Amino acid sequence: LIICSTFHSQDDWTLYPKKEALDSLNIQSTELLKSINHDSIQVHDPIQVLDTKYTDSLYYLSNEGILVENKDSKIDSINNYLSKKGKYNGYTVQLYFSQKTDKVREIRKKFISNFPEMILFDEYIAPNIFLYSGKFQDYNNAVFSKMKLEEVFENTLVVRKSFPYRVEKKMED
Repeated sequence: LIICSTFHSQDDWTLYPKKEALDSLNIQSTELLKSINHDSIQVHDPIQVLDTKYTDSLYYLSNEGILVENKDSKIDSINNYLSKKGKYNGYTVQLYFSQKTDKVREIRKKFISNFPEMILFDEYIAPNIFLYSGKFQDYNNAVFSKMKLEEVFENTLVVRKSFPYRVEKKMED
């Protein structure tokens, strides 16, 4: 008999009571009961909140809420400093380098037509122009990208570089 009652009591167990099951909330005020049936609690008078009596908290039934963010101003100053002068070490795939700008433009067009979703950037260190693809934080992702690029480009190379912390913005059409 004890085993049967245990199984029966486990059937109705839920983490939170359903909105329809108002008996489980032990609501004593009919005004609050009407506002819960309309799927939102709207109280315009703060004194009314104190007058209503109910035993369980109903905050999880509300669709509206307030978030107060308390943060130190030092965090903003650190973030500003890192965005202007901060760098992180990462990896990129070197596609090509040359002194001829026409050849670099040709490789750039070939890259954009084959891989339009990937990042492409160049760097000029006199007298050469280096063409890079991707900004990766770990070596493995750079190697996977290199393997994709080797289908189209020859002699690709994974290179360690430092990148600024600023967020890359995508161009919208």
